[in-house]
Amino acid sequence: MRKHLRTLLACVIATAALGTVTACSGGSSTTANSTTPSPSTAIVKDFPKSAHYIADMPMADGKTMTIGVAVEGDKIAAYACDGSKDEAWFFGTQKDGALDITSRYQDTLKASFDGSAVVGQLTMNDVNYTFTAASVPSPAGMYTAAANGVRASWVVRADNTITGVQFKTSNDSDTSDLVQANEQKFRDQVRQRRQARLLQPAPPLEFGTWRSTVNGVPVTAILVNGDTRLG
Repeated sequence: MRKHLRTLLACVIATAALGTVTACSGGSSTTANSTTPSPSTAIVKDFPKSAHYIADMPMADGKTMTIGVAVEGDKIAAYACDGSKDEAWFFGTQKDGALDITSRYQDTLKASFDGSAVVGQLTMNDVNYTFTAASVPSPAGMYTAAANGVRASWVVRADNTITGVQFKTSNDSDTSDLVQANEQKFRDQVRQRRQARLLQPAPPLEFGTWRSTVNGVPVTAILVNGDTRLG
């Protein structure tokens, strides 16, 4: 009888121990599977080495603000314009697929790469725009040319439509000398210098040859890449 009880007790203890080990093993495996993402589903956030992105954004007056973003390694060049009387250039760098750049006239461009498009916010002249800029194939992108003190710049979309603005470079002044002690006064001064540029629609740009006439001079526009920098 005692031998039978000892045998039964040993079986119960062994079964309980086995159940505990099985439960612990099963729990650990489930937790690991639920918290460790599969490499195939990970989102790639690094920019391609070289690429161009374009987006159109509606404006309150019914017009369109267009932005082009060019990437070359960690360098960024971006251009936004309404095709009429406003534009902004942005030059800077990206890190881990994110960029935060301010133009010389205090416009801001904050965006990130989501694996296929550049998603972000553009602020120009105190107006905010949100955008999702899709990748565009060559020859779409941003183009620019200058002659006799006038610079014209264009954004060429993937559907071959073109928009751009030109201005006198002599009126394009730096704002680093402005006093920033009073924020509102600083903004007013920046706005005054911005308005002094007297922007207007860019002249027609011939698709494919990229020829145009700027300030009476025949020119050939150059493609803007991420490492392009304008004086």
